Amino acid sequence: MQKHQIEDVITRFPFLADISPEEWKEEGISIVSLPVNSVVYEGEFLKSTALILEGSIRIYKLSDSGREVTLFRISNGECSPLMAAGILGRSEFEAWACFEKPTTILIVPIQISQEWMDKYKGFRQFILRSFAFHLNNLSNLIETMNFKSIRTRISKYLIEKTSNDNDSLAITHDILAIELGTVREVISRTLKSMEKEGLLRLERGQITHIQHRKLLVLLNKDCREHTVTD
Repeated sequence: MQKHQIEDVITRFPFLADISPEEWKEEGISIVSLPVNSVVYEGEFLKSTALILEGSIRIYKLSDSGREVTLFRISNGECSPLMAAGILGRSEFEAWACFEKPTTILIVPIQISQEWMDKYKGFRQFILRSFAFHLNNLSNLIETMNFKSIRTRISKYLIEKTSNDNDSLAITHDILAIELGTVREVISRTLKSMEKEGLLRLERGQITHIQHRKLLVLLNKDCREHTVTD
């Protein structure tokens, strides 16, 4: 790697400043750019750890029937715990990864990553925090999918993706189903019901006139009912 490349990497990952100049010259350490829609397949053995310098990757599971569910996304300055799994156990990749934007990543061979884990506290803490953070996200996803109604999940998603100043979201029913881990028919039926209630408006390829305040009322009501039930 060139000196300016190393400087760029350290700017994104300050803890890597501990790495010695000699170690940066190890074979296999490199910066790779991948185009949109590049895919890492489930079951593929990973020989390297990937740290995201710039871009966005969607991590998802794919069932035998072709149904997808988004587990989480990783972007600038992050590392997927699944991609880093090889550091601890040399395991196979447990999900699929799709690059949603042109993405630049730092590639570090597994053997070197393991050495850095043992040698550098900053690198070790970063990897372990990544595992902890995304494990918590996965726990929240499981809770949501099992205990929250589809209306609540749609409401939460729409609130997170829009604002009072921008009440429209370009998304298809198919994509929304993937994001929420359900099927298109359920999404379409629920959205039509919400449209009749004046919570939103459906147009080709997008959802408009999203009523934030009304959706927040629904979320708060669901949380209260869930707490009482528990």
